[in-house]
Amino acid sequence: MGLNQFYVKRNKKTSAEIDPEDIFAESSNLSQFNEDQFEGRFEKPIGPAIFLFLALFCIIMGAVFVGKAYTLQIRDHLTWSDRAVSNYIRKTPIFAYRGIVKDRNGVLLAWNETPTGIDTTSSDVVPKRRYIEDPGFSNLLGFVTYPRKDSSGFFWQDSYIGTSGLERQYDTYLAGVSGERIIEVSANGTIARNNIINDPQNGAALTVYIDSRLQSILYDRLKEVIDAQKFHGGAAAIMDVTNGEVLAMVSYPDYNNNIFVNASTTEEKELKLSYLEDFRAPMNNKVISGVFTPGSTVKPFVGYAALVEGVATPNTIIYSSGQLVIKNRYGGPDTIFRDWKPHGYVDIIKALAQSSDEYFYQIGGGFEDQPGLGIARIEQYADLFGLASSTEIDMPAEVTGVVPSPAWKKKTFIDGEWLLGNTYHTSIGQYGFQTSPMALLRGLAALANGGKLITPKVASTPDEDVTVVDLHLDQEDLDVIHRGMLAATAPEGTAHHYGNLPFKVGAKTGTAQLGVNNERVHSWSMGYWPYEKPKYAFVFLMESGPADNTVGASVPMRKALDDILKIAPEYGLQ
Repeated sequence: MGLNQFYVKRNKKTSAEIDPEDIFAESSNLSQFNEDQFEGRFEKPIGPAIFLFLALFCIIMGAVFVGKAYTLQIRDHLTWSDRAVSNYIRKTPIFAYRGIVKDRNGVLLAWNETPTGIDTTSSDVVPKRRYIEDPGFSNLLGFVTYPRKDSSGFFWQDSYIGTSGLERQYDTYLAGVSGERIIEVSANGTIARNNIINDPQNGAALTVYIDSRLQSILYDRLKEVIDAQKFHGGAAAIMDVTNGEVLAMVSYPDYNNNIFVNASTTEEKELKLSYLEDFRAPMNNKVISGVFTPGSTVKPFVGYAALVEGVATPNTIIYSSGQLVIKNRYGGPDTIFRDWKPHGYVDIIKALAQSSDEYFYQIGGGFEDQPGLGIARIEQYADLFGLASSTEIDMPAEVTGVVPSPAWKKKTFIDGEWLLGNTYHTSIGQYGFQTSPMALLRGLAALANGGKLITPKVASTPDEDVTVVDLHLDQEDLDVIHRGMLAATAPEGTAHHYGNLPFKVGAKTGTAQLGVNNERVHSWSMGYWPYEKPKYAFVFLMESGPADNTVGASVPMRKALDDILKIAPEYGLQ
């Protein structure tokens, strides 16, 4: 039966049952179909698994799209919104003027300058920071780095940053708040609006307790003696012992902080590099960031400890032959601890006045019938006066010192056994003893004011908080130390240079030996005035000079006091 016959028969029998021959085509006719057009093929129906797979695929993709929409439209809405806004809004800073810095008398120490004729509201203008040109102020003030932008004009550092000194310590206080210019850019890249501005808020002015006159005097005298006597450097400071105000704080050698903020010429850039390479560390504020062997300046503190602990009394007499000899019990050579000269019979007042090493060897470490404090109590009283502690001064990069102890020696040396000789040397401020000039000055101020350990302050701010710790010193024992320091300024005393001033001074000198062969020394002088009712204290250090130098630190400090009385006589009033 042919194909046409099949269709005819199918049409005639629409109401009847389908015959089997109507269902199957004859195999002999298959060759007549065009298989390329799908003729003569039997199709297999699509199974339910395919529909299930498609349904799952659609559900998964829908979930992905919903999740992404949630992330973009809800969770990260603000992030993408800000990014979208930035496509057509550009923000540029308008820099605030940094707060000026002035001394206690209103003298400008740091200020800002803008080139004449320049629109100060332009975002391209970065006000220049300027500092007083007088030497001696750079370590005190420090300097800033300017806002910086890349080649496309984008500010990747959008503020001034204080890097050292007061600029770093009071960075937030001085900085102020930059303003902002908002520029709207149209789709074709042209500026639509640029007049939406948040005005800058200038930084607060900072007044320091420093008197620029005293600062310059101390610096000049420090530089003069160090250069002449070939010392490596030095430091000096003056403080009000009643409230902690720092009136002067100088370090030598110094540097020019204007070079670091405004260097433009080749010579200036070379000078800037030389500061960084100088072994004398001119950018190190030695008053707070240097620690030095204090030598005999620790004797007033050790003497006070001996009186309080009953190791010595004002009537204790010790004979100084010029050397203390410890016999070798095993028959070897004796150990000798030398004094700088024989002093004969001395009590504590004479021992302070003439700086007898042998006296302090004995009250520090003991000898024969004379008891000694021992290293533990020496360390205790050094800590009491803060000689190796942070002073908490409002300046950055303060460094603390060291009071030698058995624990320190074990940690520092391979052969860490503590010896009696270590105690002797610690008693006179040698061995590993280290202190900063500011820590020593603070301890001295506590001796001068009757026992108040005061936090030194350089700047005056509304939220100023000066810490005062009452050490509860024994006033009778303290008076003995005062009398010893006054005796040091008598003609036979080591600080006799402070005689013949309009006021009396309590003082102490110190010479700290350095090097394997004691070939170099630190020279110290410290004191307070007026003696009867102390108001001011000073410390003066000449760092690492030749041992044969004959000019001690009291000489330039006396000249500085003479200069102060001429230029600022109010500091001599009693």
